[in-house]
Parts: sequence; C-alpha cells; structure tokens
Amino acid sequence: MAEMCRGDSDDEKEKAMMKNWVVLFVRTGLEAELVRTLKERLNDEVFFPFVPTVETPYRKKGKVQKVRKPLFPGYIFLQTAIEPTLIAETLADALAETENIYSLLHYGDNKQDVVVREEERLHWERLFDENFCIVGSTGFIDGDTVRVTSGALVGLEGQIKKINRHKRSAIVEMEMMGARREVTLMLEIVAKT
Repeated sequence: MAEMCRGDSDDEKEKAMMKNWVVLFVRTGLEAELVRTLKERLNDEVFFPFVPTVETPYRKKGKVQKVRKPLFPGYIFLQTAIEPTLIAETLADALAETENIYSLLHYGDNKQDVVVREEERLHWERLFDENFCIVGSTGFIDGDTVRVTSGALVGLEGQIKKINRHKRSAIVEMEMMGARREVTLMLEIVAKT
C-alpha cells in the first residue's frame, strides 16, 4: 500500500494550496493501479490522487500485525488547487480515457458541485496521518461509556456505533460527500471498568 501514500514530497506550502478535494468512483480492487495512472496523466502541480487507508489488525501465525487497507474500497480522492467551478471540466478528458474510473462524485443534481465540503474535508484531515491513513486507537470502557485515550478517534467517541473487542475494531458513522457511511476502524479496548 506504500505506493498509495503521499510519502516524502510533503511540503506545507503545497498542502495549503491543494485544499479542494474531489472523489472518484472507481473499480474496486484497482485503486492503487488507478492512482498510478492518474499520477501519469494529470499535472502533479495541480492534482494529487490518493487512496485513504485505514490501519487494521491482522492475525498471522498467532501474532497480530497492523496492515493498511482502503478506507472506502472503490473510491479515489484527488487534492487540487483548481477553482471548484473548473474541476469537472478539467478532469473530463483524463477520466474518459480510463474505463475503470466510473464517475466523479457530486452533490445532488449539479454535476459541477464536486468539491468535498470544507467541514467534511477538515474532519478527514483531522483523522488522517501524513500518509492519508487512519491509524489505530486505544481506549477503555467505563461503565457504558467508551473513552478513547490515543489515536485518531480521540474526541470522536460519540460517532462510535459498535465495538468488537475480539476483533479490536469499532464501527464508526462518518460522512462522505453528504452521505452517512459506516466504516470499521481499529480500536483496541485495553480495559473495562
């Protein structure tokens, strides 16, 4: 999954310029390949494609390891510095050339309204590390209350819908492009009081 992470080119000035995010609906399982294709076809000074990932526990030979998987299988995100009204038109040709990219997500019936709302983008930025990955969290249960002590879910306990202590996971309700979605995030409960 390393090929899908932002990596060493992080530059604060560059990040500040690419505040518009858009979401592409793509063929599930080809996210990494399509990110590479988009990086070849799109101007890297204007667009940065990435796949948000989530750290999940994986048991192999009795040992628990952490692996990264796509947070939203079948979706690629693009950061861009282009004006919101020009994004759909600018991407049209590049997207038409690739049969495994199905569409550019938009709000409602307006196909030009493609930029992720600022509140939603800021929420995602808070959760992601520098590689656009949501890392695991740790916490404890105090009676009926979940308290997260470290990781991406600190302060977001109210969004947790269900916890599976055996699988070290939590189902969390989040918003993507105006739609509520349930995602599974790593949450290790170390104690129950």
